[in-house]
Amino acid sequence: VNTPRAPERRGGTVSIDMPRSREVCAELLARAVLVDWRPQAGVRMSAHFDTTDEEVDTAIRAAEEILEAKGVAVGGN
Repeated sequence: VNTPRAPERRGGTVSIDMPRSREVCAELLARAVLVDWRPQAGVRMSAHFDTTDEEVDTAIRAAEEILEAKGVAVGGN
């Protein structure tokens, strides 16, 4: 995660750097998961006040599935 963990240092966007992040972003968009990609930041996700925990979990699981399909080992923190 490239976003500061301290709440006073971050906004509503979380940037997750991962291998092949640009490709992962494109595939997430194809699956109707609204994200953005930025160089040296990775996949950017921005939950809103009405975003449910389930929707966040679904987006993260989708990114993991895409990485695994591309042969990238996925380990969690």
